[in-house]
Amino acid sequence: MDTIQKWLQTHQKRLACDFAGIACNVATDDKPKEIRWIYVAGNQSEAYKKIRLQIGRGIAGLVWKTARTQLDENILEQPEKLIDYPIARLEKLQVALAAPVIKRKEVVAVLLLGYRQNHQFTRTEREQLEKLASELSELFEEDQDD
Repeated sequence: MDTIQKWLQTHQKRLACDFAGIACNVATDDKPKEIRWIYVAGNQSEAYKKIRLQIGRGIAGLVWKTARTQLDENILEQPEKLIDYPIARLEKLQVALAAPVIKRKEVVAVLLLGYRQNHQFTRTEREQLEKLASELSELFEEDQDD
């Protein structure tokens, strides 16, 4: 099993969140960015594989565009958001917190944690997610060095 997938599964269980995912650019350098959910843990189906994210739309797209952590709550109760939040709709996520994974001052991935029930993310949990995103950046470095 891939190192990053193992890492994600370990942290999803440790943090006791319902879903964890990492969205990455799958396009070659000479093509426009194509962002997809590549690594997931706690998923209810394989439907995430069909999602293509747009920079600036949805929680992961906003994180990619702004390079800032984003929180969204009560997602399933906001029908207008379900169009822009396909991962929340497909995985039935009520709350999501996502952070950028930055390498060489550029967003290379988005790390998202989600809960299917209401959950109030604490400042500590937000800081933990941002620390994990930084750790993940180093894992991406190692993965490319191999």
